[in-house]
Amino acid sequence: MTVPDSGHRPLSGAGRARLAAQRIVLVTPSHAGNLGSVARAMTAMGLADLVVVAPRDPGFATDAQAVALASGATDVLDRARLAADLDAAVADCQWVVAVSADPREFGPAPEAPVEAVARAFARLDSGQVDRVAWVFGPERTGLSIEDVGRCQALVTIPADPVFASLNLSQAVQIIAFVLRQQALAGNGDGDLPAGATAVSSALGSGRIEDGRSPRRRHPKAAEAEALADHGAVEALLAHLEQALVAIDYLDPRHPRKLMPRMRRLFARAGLEKAEVELLRGVCRKIEDLAASPALRPAGAPAAAAAEAGGPPMGSLPLCSNGADSHPGRPVAVGAGSREEGPPGETDESRG
Repeated sequence: MTVPDSGHRPLSGAGRARLAAQRIVLVTPSHAGNLGSVARAMTAMGLADLVVVAPRDPGFATDAQAVALASGATDVLDRARLAADLDAAVADCQWVVAVSADPREFGPAPEAPVEAVARAFARLDSGQVDRVAWVFGPERTGLSIEDVGRCQALVTIPADPVFASLNLSQAVQIIAFVLRQQALAGNGDGDLPAGATAVSSALGSGRIEDGRSPRRRHPKAAEAEALADHGAVEALLAHLEQALVAIDYLDPRHPRKLMPRMRRLFARAGLEKAEVELLRGVCRKIEDLAASPALRPAGAPAAAAAEAGGPPMGSLPLCSNGADSHPGRPVAVGAGSREEGPPGETDESRG
């Protein structure tokens, strides 16, 4: 009697490399047992990189329930790293994906797991990124608005709308399964289980914006520029905030929604390393101009301006030659004069 094929398949070198570039990030998990179940789910699908942000029990790796639910997959628990916050957990990643049942304000638009994994693999294959993080929130509340806003993409696992709640390890298992199936689809050995072919069918559906399939490198892949690390983009945002305060465009006492909107804009743009450096240079120039005594209103001492979070300034030209990009419409940059800005700009557009 012939024993049916189990469907289990080893990964090729390319498939292993794809999975090695994936990181699972758990934000403030409260139950050590769930971490054991997550370790089991990851190991079964060939994933190994686990980072845990501020867990309730930092000693989860030796917790009896965690070890029991890991069911032998304790290597992932033992190698798991701790991080103080989400930024630290994903600082060296270039593509960060939130996993949540619901979208958040200023967060990315939700995608299904197949689409999100296909996009991540396309970026890996093109050379744009070399590490991808999949971020899962606390068991009771899920990811916060702020944490989702720090991610470039959002995955929602389709479920019954009446009850769409999944256990943490169940959600990790689904994402890990899709990752493995699409990694298998890139093996190129022509011998795939039916599930891998079905899961990968979305790659040719036209739903992937860049149109690239992880089965083969895009003809122009060599021209792809590497995206900036998450840490570099967050440093740029902090620098931009300081520069905007310096020219009195942003009131730090009432920031409203300006910086969340800027973070979302940068996430949609997918900033490259060189672009981050360029924008940092712009921020430095803004700060230099803001500190110039020639641009400070008469009678405003530097110390008082610094205490206010940046020197109040008069109107500055938008262009280096002093020409306004909207003739006849002076651009207000200082606190002393809020003249009409470019068409469509309102206080609400700033946040």
